[in-house]
Amino acid sequence: MERVNKIYHSSRNFMFKYIIALLWTGFNFVVFCKAFSNYHHDVEYYYLTRILGNGLCVSRGTAPVLNVTMALITLPTCKTFNVLLHKLFGRWSTRLLVHYLEKTKVLHQILGCGLLIVAIVHSVAHFMNIVNFIDNYDERYREINWANGPDDNILRLLFVTPTGFSGCIMLLTLVAMAYLARRSMRDRFYNSFVTSHHLFLVFYGMMFYHPLSNIIKHQTNVDKHKIMCDLVDNVTLHSNEDLLALCEEPPQFAAGDKRAWIWPLIGLVIYLADISVRYLTSHSERYRVATVQTYAMAGHAIHLRLQFCRKATVKILPGQYVLLQCPALSTLEWHPFTITELPSEGRNDITLTIKVRGDWTEELYDRVVQRDQCKRHLDGVDPYRRIEFLLDGPYPSVMSNMLDCKRILFVGAGVGITPFVTIMRMLLSTNIAQPARVHLVWIARSLETFLWFSDEIARLQEKFWSQNKPDRFWVQLYWTQNYDEHLLAECFGDMPSIKTRMHRGRPNWNDVFIDLVTLYPKKAVSVFSCGPKELTKEIRLKCKEYSKHGCKLSYFHEGFG
Repeated sequence: MERVNKIYHSSRNFMFKYIIALLWTGFNFVVFCKAFSNYHHDVEYYYLTRILGNGLCVSRGTAPVLNVTMALITLPTCKTFNVLLHKLFGRWSTRLLVHYLEKTKVLHQILGCGLLIVAIVHSVAHFMNIVNFIDNYDERYREINWANGPDDNILRLLFVTPTGFSGCIMLLTLVAMAYLARRSMRDRFYNSFVTSHHLFLVFYGMMFYHPLSNIIKHQTNVDKHKIMCDLVDNVTLHSNEDLLALCEEPPQFAAGDKRAWIWPLIGLVIYLADISVRYLTSHSERYRVATVQTYAMAGHAIHLRLQFCRKATVKILPGQYVLLQCPALSTLEWHPFTITELPSEGRNDITLTIKVRGDWTEELYDRVVQRDQCKRHLDGVDPYRRIEFLLDGPYPSVMSNMLDCKRILFVGAGVGITPFVTIMRMLLSTNIAQPARVHLVWIARSLETFLWFSDEIARLQEKFWSQNKPDRFWVQLYWTQNYDEHLLAECFGDMPSIKTRMHRGRPNWNDVFIDLVTLYPKKAVSVFSCGPKELTKEIRLKCKEYSKHGCKLSYFHEGFG
């Protein structure tokens, strides 16, 4: 029975997750069919259709689908647009806004996959058109034939002409971008992923070059030369005055007005406007930052404190993140990090906790360690220049919704705890009413990771115990690898609130969610998670499964991968 329930809830999740893809596919299908029908039945394209067959209709049917996709594909990744949405609609429809922010990457992936599939279909159709241009060459209609004759070379049309050459370049760039955008490639070769994604500028540039060959031409005098007039012999034509009136002129052809450039221009303008605003913001005095403190933390991580140079306090919400650039390491790379400490009265700075993952963070960690070692050997004198950073943000995330929830369960894996840290510190420093009940599950491979924020967890528990609210903050910690009782006692022997809540291995999610359902029957609980994809899938499945037991579980997750 349990297996049947898993399959059922997994199916429901699958259908919900891909409903957007189905709607988008349906919309594209309608657009394709409309364009296909227009070219198939339009008398102006009768002679061209006679040469190319359905290849013309398929290639022209996929063209508007490509155009619309290119206009929209940059919008989900536009961070300036997300900030604008947050300012306009964050107060009235937070849940809808959070759902959109959670799905921005999914929307971009759906648009990207659709673009690649339709581009392949479009390219195959045009290849068939090249073959048909040569095979069905007719000297009478050489004006509308792309080939120079029946002996023309397919490779010449494919690689030498503007349309063929630009089409091949665009298809290759799409394939390269799609291949390097896979999760396995992103994790192993992040720089290659970022670099290859900027090939879309080449793709958009080629879109303006693509239609210069004018291979699609329509008949301009259909009123004076009806279709199939060329099939009537001269004797019959001149002996019938009515027929002669219908075919008084030979067919004349011309290329149509080119408006396809508007669509990629929309997508390009969205992208350029976004990076322009972000560049000006990150280099402005308003968001200029100075490095106050950097040091290496246990568990292969970096503590980074940045101070805003402006006097006025920068307004940042809990759960928000920033993009960070270190010009000493790279002038192109921006990496997202969740803010772990917000500006406060008298302190206009933020704190970031950076886990070493990838070459950029590895190089940053090495520089920080070298500076620490040199300062210790030189009695506190720093022989190196401060490591400077550029800051882009802050930006809203799904975790910004936590303060609006009455009951929350937060599940963090490793550095995935960082979105919750600002909430925890706010609960420590203020007496906010929400969230009224907080359940924290923190999973980590090494004990050193728990040292990052164990002090805040212990102090928050003590605060609520002193207020006679011990059930407001519920904590479970899970050490998954190389569990050692002696090491645990050595590190947390003087913190019983941490030691007694440390468990070996991974959580039993059934027990966790049964506790939620038992504690909050017929009530709403918001579940947040930040961690690997496998954890996200498992938590989402459990939320679906246990929502049927009378407790309404709403699930949100954060991820930058």
